[in-house]
Amino acid sequence: MGLTRINILAGLFGAYIIRHPRSETHLGLPTGDELDRPLIVFDRSFRTDGSIYMNCTGDNPSLHPHWRPEYFGNAIIVNGKAWPRVTVRRRKHRFRILNASNARYFRFFFTNGLQFTHVGSDSAYLNKPVVNNEILLAPSEIADVVVDFSESKTNSAILANDAPYPYPDGNPVNEADSKVIKFFILKHREIDRWRVPKMLMQYPRPDLSSASRTRYITMYEYTSTTDEPTHLYLNGKTFEAPVEETPKVGSTEVWNVINLTGDNHPLHIHMGLFVALDQIELVNVEEFRKCMLRMNDAIKCQISKYARGKRVEVPAHEKGWKNVFKIKPEFVTKILVRFSYIHSNESFPFDATAEPGYVYHCHILDHEDNEMTRPLKFIE
Repeated sequence: MGLTRINILAGLFGAYIIRHPRSETHLGLPTGDELDRPLIVFDRSFRTDGSIYMNCTGDNPSLHPHWRPEYFGNAIIVNGKAWPRVTVRRRKHRFRILNASNARYFRFFFTNGLQFTHVGSDSAYLNKPVVNNEILLAPSEIADVVVDFSESKTNSAILANDAPYPYPDGNPVNEADSKVIKFFILKHREIDRWRVPKMLMQYPRPDLSSASRTRYITMYEYTSTTDEPTHLYLNGKTFEAPVEETPKVGSTEVWNVINLTGDNHPLHIHMGLFVALDQIELVNVEEFRKCMLRMNDAIKCQISKYARGKRVEVPAHEKGWKNVFKIKPEFVTKILVRFSYIHSNESFPFDATAEPGYVYHCHILDHEDNEMTRPLKFIE
């Protein structure tokens, strides 16, 4: 607790791909080192000697000399290189794009109009592919996409970014952080036998009737007298407060996640895969927020009275099973969580009830460390 953001900032992370030899090969998606690549994207700032720079002056120096609510760098890094250039063949390529930033969201798009065909998200395939012009990725979120460079009318393509920071109502990107990676596309169009099938992987459909419990999870932000953020809590509790979320191993639950802050927060639940079902805007937010800060009880504060705003449909490429989901500010997001394998309905082949247990948290690392994290313990 408190050091995750610094460990990741120092580069203590990586990626590896686990492939199922039987269930994936029949899909016919691009494979091989040249055609199936991870793109690990993040932001950093550097001193003139090349070392990583982190501002050590806090937003509230009278309360904490060093604390800042988010880290944003002024250089965009892909696979360890700043603003890299890559040569690709004029055919389909598969990219596993991971946002490994501490706090920055990316909204990726190609400046020459190329599209993304989504085949998976986080650790699961979609039921069927979805084509989009852009991808919004929160920290730790993964998009598994196919890009067909044979459709490019130019010999180069820039993958760009236009997501404000903090997201969604922060600073606009500048010229430096709007550019991510430049692809040089070989002129010769190749015979391409790789394909994107019409149907991908068929997992069990989310079943509300199987849910054994409904929970309300509320995201709070607290500020100083100068209106600068000081800390964030889930359900108004510190990380050290007694555990309250104790699901049964193999169970399914409904979580209504209430975001009372102005930021979008990527929710991550250890040991749980989940499907986002609904996103409803809160009305009379200040009135509801005051009640929640006083009582910290969504039922007693009559959440049904406030969750009556516009309903925003979950994007098609995010309707599958997720490890991370973006929780909109001043919305209630309903998710169905399964604490078992989605592929086989089997429970975990180890003792998930063993100490010290697990956690669920916001995956903006600065928020997670201060301290938008709560314990999660399983029972039989």
